[in-house]
Amino acid sequence: MSWSSANIFKDAAAKPRPNRRRASSISIRVSNAEREVLKRKAGKRSLGAYVREIALGEDQEPRRTAAKPSIDYALLAQLLGKLGKSDQVSCLFLLLTAAEGERIAMTENDREALHDACAGVHDMRAALMGALALRGEA
Repeated sequence: MSWSSANIFKDAAAKPRPNRRRASSISIRVSNAEREVLKRKAGKRSLGAYVREIALGEDQEPRRTAAKPSIDYALLAQLLGKLGKSDQVSCLFLLLTAAEGERIAMTENDREALHDACAGVHDMRAALMGALALRGEA
């Protein structure tokens, strides 16, 4: 028995869907001056949060917030340690020093790529240091 795409869609539409809790919206019209007053009164809050608080007070339901990713400080510290102990990193910087001192023959494009790679390693180190709230030489 062959199923047409129309039958497949009909069957899918007929299946019960899980109940989704979608917030309903209320729209009001305000003048530009009224909007500015509301924005000023809202302060750092969004207009929606401010109006909800004024209208509902303590009767408002708690809002869902986006989950923040957890930071694994131990893993970041391991990465920083491996970056510092890596022979490839030190070789990369030695190669750049030799290229800039013109002790080895290298095209300008290769020299720029090497310089970009070293800058990338430096940026990774700085990002890891920042994530761990550590200070070090720049």
